[in-house]
This record gives sequence, structure tokens and C-alpha cells, in this order.
Amino acid sequence: MINTNLLIYFALGLTISGCSQEKNLDKNVISIDTSQLKQQYSTKESIKLALKTTPEAQLDSVVYHLNDKRLLSTTTNSVQEVTLKQQKLGKATLKATAYHQGQSKDFSTGIEILSPVTPSFVNYSIVNTYPHDINAYTQGLEFYDNVLFESTGNGEGGGTSQSGGTGKKGVSSVRKVDPTTGKVLQINNLPSTIFGEGCTIFNGKLYQLTWQNNKGYIYDINTLEQTGSFDYFKKMEGWGLTNDGQYLYMSDGSNKIYKIDPITFEKVDEIQVYTNKSQISYINELEWVDGKIYANVYGENAIAIIDPATGAILQIVDFSELIHKTLYHEDRDVFNGIAYNKQNGTLFVTGKNWDKIFEVKLL
Repeated sequence: MINTNLLIYFALGLTISGCSQEKNLDKNVISIDTSQLKQQYSTKESIKLALKTTPEAQLDSVVYHLNDKRLLSTTTNSVQEVTLKQQKLGKATLKATAYHQGQSKDFSTGIEILSPVTPSFVNYSIVNTYPHDINAYTQGLEFYDNVLFESTGNGEGGGTSQSGGTGKKGVSSVRKVDPTTGKVLQINNLPSTIFGEGCTIFNGKLYQLTWQNNKGYIYDINTLEQTGSFDYFKKMEGWGLTNDGQYLYMSDGSNKIYKIDPITFEKVDEIQVYTNKSQISYINELEWVDGKIYANVYGENAIAIIDPATGAILQIVDFSELIHKTLYHEDRDVFNGIAYNKQNGTLFVTGKNWDKIFEVKLL
């Protein structure tokens, strides 16, 4: 005969035991011990990890993650020190998972990882000054086969002139330009509803972003005829575009640069752009130069030279004098446009609706 009272006893006992385990973990393990943490670190530093617990807390193990990357697992709650050397820059979520007798509980807090590098300033010399179409609202610039390929916006909606502007809308385009005369050799105008953004040449094709259409276009490099299109991997704005010969790199006006598979157009990776002091937002036009990303920062007359593996700004080139060498008019707008002439080791730089383009050499 089955003793029903005994069955009830064991059932209640197991239930009470299970509640006790959960109670122990919930009430005796309180949080990540933030007294061991700072808000900001550099990748030269180490981080100290521990949980804040009551004296009677019992733990089987603790596993720590930074974002989705596992840092360590420990069977004690003593302070664990982990180097941040291989971690990405940017705001990150530190997560601790505590385990005890089959129960687990997650705790999290935020930290920010800064660049270990203080950016240095790079000087330059002006090699040549050439004419530039004063009506070109430059968004992207690429030097290829002794020709400048330029993508333009429509001059309205993507940014406002520093002087207010006339409000002329213009037309977005992709074009081929003679780099020494500024003459437009070939042009493909976009529909008025499309605002053109950055461009790059990859595998013999011209790729162009659009601002808010969540779509990019692909063109025949010889005819500038549109041959295809691609959707962004998420809803976002398109700003700058470049490539390293294997992947595309795209900016969206934030402090992020996305590494994109050129076949599927899915995100492969991303970096956040940082100095040793803070993040740098409004990353715009991009150019790949000798293993580094050169980037305009929207609204600043400068180029940031970025480590594509970490997002650290290594150097800065101050081009603030150049705008004063251009013709003032109401629609003259901000510095924008970087093209690398690999053969000569020079850069072609200009601005939105500038009447000049400058060939410069970094010193």
C-alpha cells in the first residue's frame, strides 16, 4: 500500500528545497560589486570582477561576459582581474551569471572602453589646387584609373549650409570628373526623391549609398548605368562608404562603422570610433588608405585616421584653412570628400558646393 502522506511529504519537501535554493540566490547575491569598477577604462587596463553578496551566500560558480564575449568562469567570489587588451572600444554591458544548486541569476552593469591612444596631429602640404563644380553637394569621392568618381546629394535635407543657404535643392548624382580641370565627364542624375550619399569602387563596380531610402545602388563603372541595388542590413541612414578589397565599410552618422559582406550585404562586424577621451560621432565620408580608415567628421574641417580593427582614432589632419581658400557663396557648406591617389600617395579633398578641390600630401 502506498503511503500517500509520505508522497505528500516528499513533494512538499522538494518544493520547499527548491524555493530555498532560489531564495538563497535571489536574496544573498545582490549585484555586481561596482565598488571594484570604474565607469571608463582603456584597453591598457584590467577590470576587477566580483559579486556583492551577503555573508551567508553560497555559490557554485560565476561566469562573466563582456557584451557577448566570455571573460572567465570562477568557482569562488574572490576578486578576479581580467585584462581588456583584446576588447572592442565603446559602451559595453558587463554581465555576471551566478549559479547555485541548479539555479542561476544574471546581473549586469555598463562600462565604457576608451582608446589607449592619444591622437597626434599630422601636417600636410598642398600639392595642387584644381577647379570643382560649385553646384556639387559632395557626399563621396573616389580616385580610380586617373578619374575622380563623385557622388552628390541634392543639397537639401542632409545638412544645412553654414551660412543659411539659398534653399536650392539641386539633384543627386554619380559622376566622373577630370581631376585637374573639374570638368564633369559623365553623369547619372538620380530621381528627385533620392538623396545620394557616399560611394566606393569595389570589384570594378561603383557602389553608392542613399540617405534615408535604406537602399544602395550599384553602377557600371564605364557607363554609370545602374545595374543593381541592395538593402541595408537594418533600418538606418546611409552616410559614408569605402572598402578594403574584401569588405565594404559603411557609416550612418553615429560613432559606428559597419563591416559589410559585399555579397549578402549583411553586417559582419562593427567598430565604435573613440579617442582616449570620448566617442566621436557624425562619422561621415570614408576612404581606405594603407590599411586605415580615413573619415570626415560631419561639421568638422578635419579627417580622422582610424584603426579599422579597434575604432581608435590614431591621428587627426586639420584642414580648417582650406575653406578660406574657396569662394564664399551662400550655399558653400562643410568640408567633405576624401579620395586617395595611390599612385602619387596624395589625397584629393573638397567640400560641399566648394569651387575648389585640393590635392594634398600628408607629411
